Amino acid sequence: MHRKSWHYYRDSAILWLLFLLLVAIAGYALSHPVYWIAVLLLWYIRTPIRNAFAYAHPFRQFAFMPESHLEFREITFPARDGLTLFGRFVRSRNQATILLLHPLGRAGSTMLLYAEFLAKAGYGVFMIDLRAHGSSDGDTSTYGLREADDVAGAADYLLHRLDVNGQKIGALGISLGAQAALYGALKMDCIRALVLEGLGPTTLSDHRGGPVSLRRWISYPYNWIYDLVYRFMIGGKSTSVVETIGKIAPRPILLIASGEKDIYFNRIFFPAAQEPKELWELHAGQHGAAILQGSGAYAQRVVEFFDKAFL
Repeated sequence: MHRKSWHYYRDSAILWLLFLLLVAIAGYALSHPVYWIAVLLLWYIRTPIRNAFAYAHPFRQFAFMPESHLEFREITFPARDGLTLFGRFVRSRNQATILLLHPLGRAGSTMLLYAEFLAKAGYGVFMIDLRAHGSSDGDTSTYGLREADDVAGAADYLLHRLDVNGQKIGALGISLGAQAALYGALKMDCIRALVLEGLGPTTLSDHRGGPVSLRRWISYPYNWIYDLVYRFMIGGKSTSVVETIGKIAPRPILLIASGEKDIYFNRIFFPAAQEPKELWELHAGQHGAAILQGSGAYAQRVVEFFDKAFL
């Protein structure tokens, strides 16, 4: 049983108070129609606040572990800030080990497809449940701000294993996992290569400045409210991806963008990254699902990238 912090209950109370206020004004508007303007305004404001809550306090998925030929060792280990985290480890055959970091609302076990093709290629894998996910402690997700401590804790664990080469540790992250890998790598030089799929913005500045189109003007108030509330709920603010990604060099980065939205943001991030770097775009794909494009191209591209970095 994972206990909720007072931050969770505070943020829940904000949502309920806003909902009750909305209901009260809607009731008053039945006899005073001019107040429907206030109802619509509150409804608009409530949407980004509700979504900020959903991202800051994701529903915890205890994903079962599907059958696999891999022999996993279940591990508990501390994050750098003291939270107890859970992971599954498979030893390597080529002395290199890859951290596998899942998307928001998932768990480490959902990275099994990635673990299997990497293990087949000889790599060790360490699938971890990020904070507030799966069997790990915590109840707040932070776009990589504090997940960096999870990645650093996982790397610390690997460095203490005699069967892990400390110069051959990489990371593969999807969406939230990509943010965690990026910011975690800043804490740990031992993470020598990064595959970041579905890397998204962590600040408004990652959206490439202010609105320049009608679509951006319409979405800007929503994004501004969301960003403000989300930062309040998590109690902090990450540095932007654009400011951060260039600091990883000279370690190689492979950005994978699947779908229109991912491609838009990764075309912003890629110029900010330093060599060696690669960008792979899949126009027909969906966010965080590039591996489902079939034909084995994903596994081949990722394995070749890590082989080049380590072998």
